[in-house]
Amino acid sequence: MKTFHRIRLYAFGFLIGCVLVYFILLRGKNRSYWLPGNRVKEQLMKGKLLYSEHALCRMKCRSISEEEINEILKNGNVNFSESHPHGAPCPSYAFDGTTSDKKNLRIVFASCDTLSTKVVTAINLDLMKDTCNCK
Repeated sequence: MKTFHRIRLYAFGFLIGCVLVYFILLRGKNRSYWLPGNRVKEQLMKGKLLYSEHALCRMKCRSISEEEINEILKNGNVNFSESHPHGAPCPSYAFDGTTSDKKNLRIVFASCDTLSTKVVTAINLDLMKDTCNCK
C-alpha cells in the first residue's frame, strides 16, 4: 500500500506541474514559426519581389497576376518535394496554393539574399498541356 500511495502522490505532483507549465509558458502563444514551411515563408516575405523574364513570360501566357503571386506566397504551402533548399547558387522553394479566383498554382521562388526574393516561374496546375513558348 505504501508504493501505491507514493505513485499517487507523484502523479498528482506531476499533473500540477504540467498545468503550471501550460499556464505560465505555453498558453496564448503562437508557435507557428517553428514549422519549416512557415520559416521559409517568413524568410521569403522579408525581401522585395523581383520577377525573372521567364516568370513574366509564364505569368503573361497563363494570365497570372502579381496579386495572385503575393496571395500564393502569403497563403500557399511549401512543397518541399518540388523545392531545392540546398540548390546552388540560390535555394529555391515551390509554393502550391489556390487563389481567390480558384486557380491552382505553383510558384517557384528563389532567395539569394535577404533583400530580394526572385519569382523563378509560375505554373498553373489546372492546365494539362503547356502552351507557352517561354525560354
